[in-house]
Amino acid sequence: MNNKSNIPHIKIPILFAVTVILLLIAPANAELDVVLSKLSPQPVEPGQDLMLSLTLANGNAQANNVILAINPDPSIILKNENDRVINEGTIISYGTVAENYLLHIDQRAFSGVYEIEFMVSWMSDNQLHEINKTFKVMVQGVPQLAISNITIDSGSISPKDMFNITFLLSNAGSGIAREVEISAETSGLPFVPAGADTKIIKILNPDESIELDFRLLVKDKTVISSYSIPINMDYKDESGKNQSSRSFVGVNILGNAELSIGNIKTEPQNPVKGDPVTMTLRIENSGNGDARSAKVNLNIPFEGTKTAFLGKIEPDDDAPGVFTFNAAESGDIPYTATIEFEDDLGKHTVKEVLSLNVLDTNKSGIIIPVIAVILAAGIFVFYFSRRKNKKQ
Repeated sequence: MNNKSNIPHIKIPILFAVTVILLLIAPANAELDVVLSKLSPQPVEPGQDLMLSLTLANGNAQANNVILAINPDPSIILKNENDRVINEGTIISYGTVAENYLLHIDQRAFSGVYEIEFMVSWMSDNQLHEINKTFKVMVQGVPQLAISNITIDSGSISPKDMFNITFLLSNAGSGIAREVEISAETSGLPFVPAGADTKIIKILNPDESIELDFRLLVKDKTVISSYSIPINMDYKDESGKNQSSRSFVGVNILGNAELSIGNIKTEPQNPVKGDPVTMTLRIENSGNGDARSAKVNLNIPFEGTKTAFLGKIEPDDDAPGVFTFNAAESGDIPYTATIEFEDDLGKHTVKEVLSLNVLDTNKSGIIIPVIAVILAAGIFVFYFSRRKNKKQ
């Protein structure tokens, strides 16, 4: 019984002794490891700085000639080039060394995962040892939408005109824009959408562009002026946050004058050959813009004043053109009235072919005696009828 009870007490010292012997005969080995202690901020935006801290941790033997080198992705810039290769010298067994790196993310970097590689070399037991350690950096870009290459399909736009606005929508940022809504805001403006006033784009990647267009109608009676049409851009960034921006498209509404002859009045009303005649042409503007430098020329085979300067005629207004001449010939005299004016669209000429009836002198001389005979006959019949009634 006593022999059996002594066996466990004998085994414990033996095991301990064996362990000590193995530790003494096992070769000491320096094993370095690179431990990441800080990486901030994460995720990081393009154009921002990034702080990285690490620790070199040694094993159970001294490490000599320790060299630490960093090799970041090209989009990650090391702000201090002296930190690219660091000579750490000697690290004692179970010793540690801390290093801090200040990095910068390239402004042009897109969203994604980038790598920073560390390489460590050292001497231990007269042998060269090396390890590589890689850490990942998450870059989260910021989308930035803008419009460019704006064109309007009509060279000139006036009230009641239809026109197209075409532009290029681009993502000039570094992040993906999602659920993009582009709208032309016409509220409070003299424009009416002739189609969909909102365009939907599911995803717009960095450096991606897409052509969009909006068709609009100019309201009637629109004030002639310049207008700015807001183009609203609503979207979500990579974190799901709602973002918005706005650009403007300038549109000039031009006045379009329309001149014509409203009526013609002559004095005398039925001119006779040889009469001095005063003719008045009333020129009306039925357009939506001012007519400037308006004038009327008469091409009629009579001597007299045949040009009238009217100046400015506003929309829904008119102006008289007065001409004086001698009716030197009788008959239906053809003539042309030429109206010249300017508006926002340029210079214009309108011609109207007309005729003036001039009575002959002889024919007009017969009319009066004939009228006198008719009147005398009427008086005679009236007088004779009365006398006859009295006698009865």
